[in-house]
Amino acid sequence: MKNIKFILFVSILVSSSLFAIGGFGLQLGQSMFNVAESSPATGSPYVTLTNSSFDGAYAFGGYLYIDAIPFVDLEVDLNVRGNTYDINFENVVGPMDPIKFGWLSTDMYFTLRKKIFGLSIPLLGGAKIHAGGGYNTHLTTPIASIGMIEELLGGDLENGSVDNLDKNLEDFLTNKDNYIDASGFHVQAGLQFKLLMLDTFLNYRYTIVEDVIPGASGFSSLNLRIGIGI
Repeated sequence: MKNIKFILFVSILVSSSLFAIGGFGLQLGQSMFNVAESSPATGSPYVTLTNSSFDGAYAFGGYLYIDAIPFVDLEVDLNVRGNTYDINFENVVGPMDPIKFGWLSTDMYFTLRKKIFGLSIPLLGGAKIHAGGGYNTHLTTPIASIGMIEELLGGDLENGSVDNLDKNLEDFLTNKDNYIDASGFHVQAGLQFKLLMLDTFLNYRYTIVEDVIPGASGFSSLNLRIGIGI
């Protein structure tokens, strides 16, 4: 019995010290925004382009944090978020084969956070509420535009052949040279639980950035993290 108590006591001390150093792990998230259906002006009654609407995006990524810096903690996380939408185009020649395209954004967040409130849980570890903010960068696939299609049709929107236009447009949208490069700022708040060496986070974040979400200057996200203390 004494040995068991001793082991538990050592585990608490070790977990407490690990809690103060850092950790890493994986995260799943849900980004909350709405992209409305768009039909940009074409300059011709015989030409139409429609990008369908989509709501939010699922995210997957990883994180690393250092909890040993005085006054604040440093956190870095990388996410890939995405959803799908339909692209339809038609001119005098006929309709393009519809495209089920994947909107995708790769994001990196650098955050300074501070503990607001902490709680010790006997025999298990601890919990704390933290808040902070920081800087973020994004690489995002563009939304199909009339300018793109006009270029792919050699400048003839009305009479250009739509044969293979769907494949050419997909290649254009997925070419990394055409990705949108953007950066912004964010604020976040989170709840962290620690069970021995296992870390669990529930984070809410608001990202302020232009050119990532079509028609919006920011978006909210909710992330669940599971990782290991180091």
